[in-house]
Amino acid sequence: MLSAGLIVLSALLALPASADPSPMPPVSAYSDSRVSNPSGPRNWYYGKKGLTFDPEGPTALWIGIRLQTRFDDYPGQNPSADDLRLDRESELDLNRGRLKGGGTLAADWFEVYFEYDQSSNALLDLRTTFKLSDALTLRIGQWKSDYNRERVDSSGKQQLVERSISNYWFTIDRQPGVALSGRLGRSTRLDSNWWLEYLSGQGRGGGWGSDGGLWLLRYQWNPQGEPLPFSQSDLVRRERPLTSVALALVDGETPYSRFSSAGGGALPGVAEGPHDLTQALFETAAHWRGVSWQQEYHSKRIRDQRSGLTRRLDGGYIQIGSFLNEWWRGWPAALELAGRVSVVDPDHSMTGNTEKERSIGLNWFFSGHRNKLSVDVSWLDFRDSREDASRKRIRLQWELSL
Repeated sequence: MLSAGLIVLSALLALPASADPSPMPPVSAYSDSRVSNPSGPRNWYYGKKGLTFDPEGPTALWIGIRLQTRFDDYPGQNPSADDLRLDRESELDLNRGRLKGGGTLAADWFEVYFEYDQSSNALLDLRTTFKLSDALTLRIGQWKSDYNRERVDSSGKQQLVERSISNYWFTIDRQPGVALSGRLGRSTRLDSNWWLEYLSGQGRGGGWGSDGGLWLLRYQWNPQGEPLPFSQSDLVRRERPLTSVALALVDGETPYSRFSSAGGGALPGVAEGPHDLTQALFETAAHWRGVSWQQEYHSKRIRDQRSGLTRRLDGGYIQIGSFLNEWWRGWPAALELAGRVSVVDPDHSMTGNTEKERSIGLNWFFSGHRNKLSVDVSWLDFRDSREDASRKRIRLQWELSL
């Protein structure tokens, strides 16, 4: 998988930089749009993020609702072959019910944001961002750490119904923290973004404990002089390639070996902390003419401070999507095909315990990612010291933002 990523990197280096990125095409029936309400109050309208309050001056706030209804014939987390052997009943329920809002408040350099999930009764995000300059931004609060593209991409802007199996093992997820970030070399061949974050290491909802914290560093190169948005699918059908290459590193102390929206937790076979945690990431992504690509390779080391035992694991995924009518005009413009292969080795000290996922899916966009139907089929093949476990999984989802 790493060699595949390096091949893509070589191709990206050959693409031309552009200081004048191609203009966005007109908004279509399958792209994100803004709907105003001319008959409503002057300072209020319904925008592309939701109900928006935009008086004269720097204040511009919005609030929106996001609903994700899902049918899953094999629900739940599946981190091991033993989990995959369990019998489960299919589910049809509200997978996510989010209330979120934010915008600029009192000054155009001061941004606020919150996100609450009704399904889990959890405050997911609560943060303030100070845009001091193009090259320097300060963020304080709790948010989805800027580690890897697949996790930073909203679940509502995914090409497949759920993230890859590698996300379970490697995500740093939401954490309380303090971050500096910025953009350098705007619109040049050296255009890049950087993030330096100090995270609590306690996961979502955790405080600042005395048993350590995590340092996170991410550097993202934008070869064409423009950042690729954290959103899957090339909805705007870019006439020129837009690519991204990123490296990231996490290092520090934490009581947990994995993180999720539920907070800190433990990977299968890993005792409770404290742990020394080190992770590294290599990532590429691209959009061009309705085709999208993204890839991640992760390496992770967990050292138990009490026993001195060390666990090493690696894995990642490759994902490709395409609007089929870019190649065959007879296909509907709103239909996208996507596929993904993900592989994880959860413990280097064991042999024959590789986990593999192959998924293929279709999206029908009514209004970009704000209103779409998705269906995917996955083939899961997990191996451990006992015997292989295999299963096919089918999911159907309606994503709607109001």
